[in-house]
Amino acid sequence: CSSGASCGTSAKARLTGVPRASVRSARSSFRPTQRFASSRARVMAGVLLPQAGRVDVLGQDWKSKSAAQRDSFRADHVGYIFQQFNLLPYLSVLDNVLLPCRFSKRRSQQAIEACGSAAQQAEQLLTHMGLPRTMWQQAANELSVGQQQRVAAARALMGQPDLVIADEPTSALDAARRDQFMLLLRDQCRQHRTTLVFVSHDERLAEGFDEKISLPELNQATTKVAA
Repeated sequence: CSSGASCGTSAKARLTGVPRASVRSARSSFRPTQRFASSRARVMAGVLLPQAGRVDVLGQDWKSKSAAQRDSFRADHVGYIFQQFNLLPYLSVLDNVLLPCRFSKRRSQQAIEACGSAAQQAEQLLTHMGLPRTMWQQAANELSVGQQQRVAAARALMGQPDLVIADEPTSALDAARRDQFMLLLRDQCRQHRTTLVFVSHDERLAEGFDEKISLPELNQATTKVAA
């Protein structure tokens, strides 16, 4: 299942043969879905390429770029919250959050312009995510699941990417921690004017999103085109 949300900077995605999906400033959308949602999120992020049609993100067609160009564009413009968080266990919490700025000069410069330094923005994000300073030098593998989730969200928001894709990040959380995380994530996206596409099987998370788009409907449209 998947959902999409947007807060701030506009971004657009297009799949040929299915209805055009546009993620616009200060709007959000939720998509109750079934199978293959994670694959669709990876296609949107340019990690996978569609077998047919095209996907445009920020006016760029992923298929028109080489693998190296996709990696560079993704590093500059896209933050990704993985279902299993994918933190580097041997790095500290702070160093995990700083990783996007090591791979992207653009995001590093934007962090500097916003907060004076990349480190200051990382510290600000961790504070807003409710992670105290005493945790910042801990190794990532020493954290609880909920703490790792918030670190992953801070990392994705680092350097104000245009788009954040969150792939089932609440699946391992209880209801209270899930709701707290959703409030934090949406609030931070609004503050940083970042578009959020949120992937989830849980339709209860639709509250607070501006739009709801059904992935089964997209699957049906794709099937009709293929036929």
